[in-house]
Amino acid sequence: MQHGYALVFGVILLENLGLPLPGLALLVVAGALAGAGTLGVPLILGAAITGALIGDLVWYALGRWRGRPVLGLLCRLSLNPDTCVGNTERFFLRHGMPTLLVAKFLPGLNTIAPPLMGTLRAGFGRFLAWDTGGAVIFAVVTVGGGYFLGAGMVDRMDAAASVLSVWAGWGFGAFALVYAGWRLGHRVRVRHALRTVGLTTEELRRSQEAGEKVILLDVRSPLAVREKPRRIPGALRAGLDELDGVAPTLPGDGRIVAYCV
Repeated sequence: MQHGYALVFGVILLENLGLPLPGLALLVVAGALAGAGTLGVPLILGAAITGALIGDLVWYALGRWRGRPVLGLLCRLSLNPDTCVGNTERFFLRHGMPTLLVAKFLPGLNTIAPPLMGTLRAGFGRFLAWDTGGAVIFAVVTVGGGYFLGAGMVDRMDAAASVLSVWAGWGFGAFALVYAGWRLGHRVRVRHALRTVGLTTEELRRSQEAGEKVILLDVRSPLAVREKPRRIPGALRAGLDELDGVAPTLPGDGRIVAYCV
C-alpha cells in the first residue's frame, strides 16, 4: 500500500474537481486499512483534506474570475442540469456559509458550492475557513467510520472478494445505467416540453409589438438577481418559491411568459 496516500489524494482531488469518483467509499476503505495497521490515519486525513481543498480552491477561483457561466458549465455536465444551480442556490440561501460544512456529503452540492461562493464574491478568508471545516469533518467522519470497522472489515473483504466483487460490480453497473437512462429520459422530456411551449426572444418581441397581452415573470433566484439586477422592462419579480402566492394575483386573460436567465 505504498501508493495508498497518493491514491487518496488523487481521487479526492479529482472528485472535487467534478469527476464522478467514489471518494467517500475510498476513505472508508482507507480508514479500515488504517484500523488494520496498513495505513496511518494522520497521513490519510492530510491527503484527503489537501486534495479536497485544492479542488475547491480551483473552482472558487474560476467562479470569481468567470462568474455564473462556470456554474452553467458544471450543470451541463450533470445529469440534472435544469435544476442543479437553482437547488444549490436555494440551499445556500437557507443556510448561508455553513453550507460548506456539509457540502461534501452531498455530491451535487459539493461541486457547485465552491464556484458559487466565488461567483458571489464571498471573502476568500471566510470561504477558506468554512471549506476547511467541511473538508476536515468529511475526512474525519468517513476515515473514522472505516477505522472503527478496522481489521474485521478487511478480513471479511478479503474472504468474500472473489464472490462479491463480480456481483457488486454488475449490480452497481446495472443500477448506474438504469438511473442514468431515467435521468436522461426525464431531461429529454423536459426539453421537449420547453420547446413546445417556449418562446424565443424574437417571438416575444413580435407578440408585444402586435399588441398581444403578455405577462412577464422573472423567476430567477435571488442570488442570480443579486449578480445581475437588470430585468426585462415590465417583468414581475416572482422567484420559484413565491409562485404559489403570486399565481392567484395574475390576470387570466393574458399570456404568461417566465424566464430564468
